[in-house]
Amino acid sequence: MSLWDQLDEPVTYAIPFFVVALMVEMLSLREPGPDRQGYDKTDARNSLLMGVVSLVFSGGARVLALFGYAVLYVLSPLRLDPHNWLVWVAVVIGVDLLWYVYHRISHRVRLVWAAHQVHHNSRYFNYATALRQKWNPWFEILAWTPLPLLGVLPWMVFTAFSVNLIYQFWVHTETIGKLPRWFEFVFNTPSHHEYTTQAIPTTSTRTSVAS
Repeated sequence: MSLWDQLDEPVTYAIPFFVVALMVEMLSLREPGPDRQGYDKTDARNSLLMGVVSLVFSGGARVLALFGYAVLYVLSPLRLDPHNWLVWVAVVIGVDLLWYVYHRISHRVRLVWAAHQVHHNSRYFNYATALRQKWNPWFEILAWTPLPLLGVLPWMVFTAFSVNLIYQFWVHTETIGKLPRWFEFVFNTPSHHEYTTQAIPTTSTRTSVAS
């Protein structure tokens, strides 16, 4: 398996979907109302630029993480079969759980918040903002180190997180209201993906900013 294959990145195949979703959302928000912020050209441009540059930094980080994960995988006596669909379900859930833990920490620990806050420094809540990503993904990479120790192949970790990222994209919009209660109960949705522009707290390590 080549290095590129081991850095499996399904997000690249989702880029056309991201572009179409952005265009449709922009059209639907041409006339923002009292409850809708809409789009700002400068803000959207900055978000997209940050997203493009983050691809470069995250790509380099993944190369380094690949070697680190490989060492942990070799040291582990466990081996999970990548051909078993149940293993994939477990890995996707595991990545999502560890991401949740990391994300909770990033809103409570100043050092981690300093890396994460760039995603929250816009007044707008739209698909362009979803692409406003940090340039230093080291903390989330560290969050997934338990997976190779549990016998998960490194490329499976990357693939599962890419699936997670693709899902996270669509919840960053104010154009979608409440979904069926059962769906709202199980999944993260735009309606409870509350977004604010609160900066890092100055008197506490806690903040109420949601993902």
